Amino acid sequence: MEAKRVKKPFTAIDLFCGVGGVSEALKVHFDILSAVEFDPIIAKSYEINHGAAHLQICDIRTLSEGKWNELVNIKKGELDLLVGTPPCQGFSKHSRKKTSENNDDRNNLIFEIIRVSNIFHPKFILFENVNNILNFGVFHSFIYQLANINQHGYPINPNLPSYHIRYEKVDALDYGVPQKRKRLILMAKRIDIFPATFAILTKSQKSTPVALIELNIWPKKNPAPKLGDYLKNFNLNNIKAGETDIHDPLHTACRLSPKNLLRIQETPKNGGSRSDWQNKELVLECHKKKNVSFGDVYGRMDFNSYAPTITCGCTKYSKGRFGHPIEDRAISLREAALIQTFPKSYKFTGNLEGIEYKGSKDKIATQIGNAFPVLLAHSFIEAIYTELELLKENKKEYVTL
Repeated sequence: MEAKRVKKPFTAIDLFCGVGGVSEALKVHFDILSAVEFDPIIAKSYEINHGAAHLQICDIRTLSEGKWNELVNIKKGELDLLVGTPPCQGFSKHSRKKTSENNDDRNNLIFEIIRVSNIFHPKFILFENVNNILNFGVFHSFIYQLANINQHGYPINPNLPSYHIRYEKVDALDYGVPQKRKRLILMAKRIDIFPATFAILTKSQKSTPVALIELNIWPKKNPAPKLGDYLKNFNLNNIKAGETDIHDPLHTACRLSPKNLLRIQETPKNGGSRSDWQNKELVLECHKKKNVSFGDVYGRMDFNSYAPTITCGCTKYSKGRFGHPIEDRAISLREAALIQTFPKSYKFTGNLEGIEYKGSKDKIATQIGNAFPVLLAHSFIEAIYTELELLKENKKEYVTL
């Protein structure tokens, strides 16, 4: 007999949901009314962990206002939280199109957050992306449209919601995540929500509206434990390169070529780098040149410090500082997921059939590398939850716009 579903006190929509890092944090206090993911394989990983009832597998731009209202049966102004974490690749420093006018089509997906906001008028909005998005005009246009307030503090379009906005560069390790992962986080609160804040705005050099009264909703920092202290809680078995733990299919390490095995054996444990190699025959020709960047390539992580940013290539020894701190292999998919603060029970798939742990390991690594770390999401969602509880306890009236 299926357990009775417990209704949560608040409601949320998860846009660009990926494998569900945000939903994992949301589910504690929020009923997730809808989650949208474009990639069908990534959506299968989401479905395995969160179910399919509220999941939409489609290009978000194909969801009309009528379709949204059909999917989410809620009155305008009653949605508590809208989360949007659009693709970051076009905004990344590593993008092949590095100009601020980058016309990568994915960059315009950011405006879908505004379109959905204009349909439901959520009380709060949470947004996450790479820091480099600050260098793109589309982000500043996004902020201006989302705020919907002129320099005198009045709505530009009175038929649409206006928001008091705060955004900052953050490092995930300040919020419980044991990796150096710098991101841009934005929180927005509808200005009619208790306590009402009709902030007078000014314009920055990029014509971005900036509140003179700072939005006071922001989580307190919660420094992460060092990598070794964090991972020891999960009692992972030792494995070799090319092996898979018989008790955990995701605890699997990529094979190493004979030369790469020699390289990692030559690399000092806990933070060693290729610059430490005594056998110079192991050094690639391209790394022998002066002023070569990417110094972390072929390096080991350090149990006494924090992991580097987990990327889509996080299980490849040659893609960055992804060597295991003490074992002669790259980190496993499970270790990467744990560093992204997914629970050990979290499941992933690399195929369309949605069979757990089957299919492309590279696709699973991409899912993990692109995720919003669960504990980072949790910190900001908890701050919003606290505000919503305060609103409910004070029984303040708010306008349903």
